[in-house]
Amino acid sequence: MTPDASALRSAATITWVPLLVVGVLVAATGGVVLASPDATVTLLTVLIALWMLVTGLGRATLGLAVSAWPAARRVPTVVTGALLAIAGVAALVNLSGSVVVLGWVIGIGLLIGAAGDAAVLLSGRAKRSRAGLVVLGVGQLALGIVFLLAPTAGLSGIAVALGVTLVAIGVVAVIGGLVVRSRIHGYLDRVMGPSGPGGASHVVIEGNVR
Repeated sequence: MTPDASALRSAATITWVPLLVVGVLVAATGGVVLASPDATVTLLTVLIALWMLVTGLGRATLGLAVSAWPAARRVPTVVTGALLAIAGVAALVNLSGSVVVLGWVIGIGLLIGAAGDAAVLLSGRAKRSRAGLVVLGVGQLALGIVFLLAPTAGLSGIAVALGVTLVAIGVVAVIGGLVVRSRIHGYLDRVMGPSGPGGASHVVIEGNVR
């Protein structure tokens, strides 16, 4: 292999090595999640609770700050925002308590968020973001009902789904890295060849020209 070919192959590793590394790390994380769903449930609960707290405070602040909004929009925004923030705090305070209570709190919080989105839609003041609010509201409503009907299963289900998803993403990334590596090396074999660019050997022919 010529020095140029060796340098190209070394430089090409930047295209597939990161995919392999990221894939292995993501798959390993998914494996850890599947191996310890209880710890994952706690982590997910913290993240969901923080999301409810931040979202609730943001809604309440927005409802209080935008004086141009009519009362029919400001009041529901402030109320649902405050309730959402309270639900987030309640979930954070009860982290070491019953998983059922945590599931109920999260379910109620999600339903409150869905109610807030519905109030904004009904006010007719969200024409540009209407589609996004519909998707967000329906998603929160569905998840909220799941958590209320089966709080423990809801948390465990999210943990398992997260673990499986991470493992799948990691495996796909690793396979993608191997495919990229194979294609790059195949391309370099065709272009560089064993004897330099084009794979052609340099032959000197001597003769007499008359």
